[in-house]
Amino acid sequence: MRIIVYSETTAATVGGNLGLPEYSYYFILKKYLPVLLELGEVCYVQEPQTEVDALFHEAAAAGTSAVFLSFTPPHRTARNLQCPTVCVLAWEFDNIPSDDWDPEEPWHNWVMAIREIRNVITISDYATRVIKRQVGRGPNVVTIPAPVDPLAPATAGVGTGTDGGRAGEARSRTLRVTASIFDSEALDIDTESVTPRVASAAGPGHSQPLWNGHPVEWGFSSSAETSGQYLVGFYGEEDWGSWSKTARPSVIFPWSVAGELELVIELVGYGANQGRTVSLHVGSHVTELVLPEQLQEFRLRVQLEEPVNNLYFTGLTALPSPGARDHRTLGLGLSRLSLRRPQNGEDRSPGSAGPAADAVTPEATTLTFTGTVYASVFNPADGRKNWLDIVTAFCWAFRDDPDKTLILKMSHHNRSTFLGDLFLLFSRLAPFRCRVLAIHGYLSSEELENLVAVTDFFVNASVAEGQCLPLLEFMAEGVPAVSPDHTAMETYISTENAFVVRSSHQPHIWPNDPREAYRTLSNRIDWDSLRQAYVDSAAVLADNPGRYRSMSEQARAAVARNYASTEVAKRLRKFLGKTARPRRWGFLRRV
Repeated sequence: MRIIVYSETTAATVGGNLGLPEYSYYFILKKYLPVLLELGEVCYVQEPQTEVDALFHEAAAAGTSAVFLSFTPPHRTARNLQCPTVCVLAWEFDNIPSDDWDPEEPWHNWVMAIREIRNVITISDYATRVIKRQVGRGPNVVTIPAPVDPLAPATAGVGTGTDGGRAGEARSRTLRVTASIFDSEALDIDTESVTPRVASAAGPGHSQPLWNGHPVEWGFSSSAETSGQYLVGFYGEEDWGSWSKTARPSVIFPWSVAGELELVIELVGYGANQGRTVSLHVGSHVTELVLPEQLQEFRLRVQLEEPVNNLYFTGLTALPSPGARDHRTLGLGLSRLSLRRPQNGEDRSPGSAGPAADAVTPEATTLTFTGTVYASVFNPADGRKNWLDIVTAFCWAFRDDPDKTLILKMSHHNRSTFLGDLFLLFSRLAPFRCRVLAIHGYLSSEELENLVAVTDFFVNASVAEGQCLPLLEFMAEGVPAVSPDHTAMETYISTENAFVVRSSHQPHIWPNDPREAYRTLSNRIDWDSLRQAYVDSAAVLADNPGRYRSMSEQARAAVARNYASTEVAKRLRKFLGKTARPRRWGFLRRV
């Protein structure tokens, strides 16, 4: 059998596409791939509309059946192909799009699209029920989840015993990753600001590289390559730049800076801040600026005796302007920032610095953990993941306990999707002694395995899930969960392997609906139930190692029972064999 596959994100682009629409389908395909290779010849395509049928006819001429697996939502699946087409669909809401809001793109109505595609593989029983309820008996809709197997014996787990040596031990663990690290232990946090400590004071594993002196320029508009990934205390990017939201907004550098520095910054004031004198702080150097009514460039020369890794503003009023239609706490607008050494050329225009000049390759960092470690892996730009609740409930549960750590693996190419919100949370939650650590960057398979090994509990607080591969991957290694049991998670989350978080229905939108109309339902997390789940899980790990071991064993068993590649292979072989078989009536269109 020839199995033709397509995903909009590929192995070559996944590092830069983390968090973009449909990127998760690549990981589903990656999980399927070993099974598909056992079943037939796998052919990748980049342009399904032009490539699939040619491969289909080539296989037919050789007497081989073929089938096309499109790892895309229905409205992005290639249409009118002669090759049997299967939409591999992840879905997590109460119903599928069924409105006709775009006459030019009728397949945004998924009921119509699925009836034409005719073959759908979902990755959860929940999704299959939802789809069958709306499309009726005509289309062939089956559940074949992405397979999840334990790691290879050579790399699986740490320590001894079925729980990987986690339960009942005051163990010290290390994690080495090559990624950007934002660690509350390496930050000075108060209610007004969050400031990274300079390299000399950050301590082992938290040092930043020194700026190499090459001119750099950052743009903070929605179209800029650097976007807002270094901003803290700002709203989201607009087409011109970004507005500040706090009384002390800041820009964080990806390295430490010392010595003589020329800084060019483009600013504008808003409302009562227009004409106001504010202070710009770069280390101990303070410059007063009068905020203009229109964007204006300011050029500064500073001498830094000690390394610094941020600049910040004070003197702003962060109150909404009386009578203004925009009730946000807008202070100043920041459009552009450039840094250079004066000897690099005083007369060079700020725009002459290349946008990629500030690229910094993260260094390998070794992190050490003691006590209880929680971890979560998610796309921070995905509103379903509800990660702010994960952080606030954790800090509320363990505010005075430095022996508790929360690791957030942020799967997105741009740190602006979380850094400002995370630091704002830190300032609002301060003071707290528990440790929150965010990892930003693409981790290798070995690094992800090591992350699993140091984790005691995986945390999920999503409002909806199509399958949640990260949660399953951790559970397959015996890591119990703190998680709700709604949508796809109903299949494998139970009180035997998780501390179940309560939830209830709330209105939601279809992700592909530009109207953002409330047409479906998701699940609102009970925040206090999440906080209590943290408390209860920590108590079990510390005081009831027998129960923890049982939960660890049950987590492994639930994944093996529902997601083992051997079972997935059986289902795929049956489904694809039936779907790829030529039929005399295959040329007829069915509606």
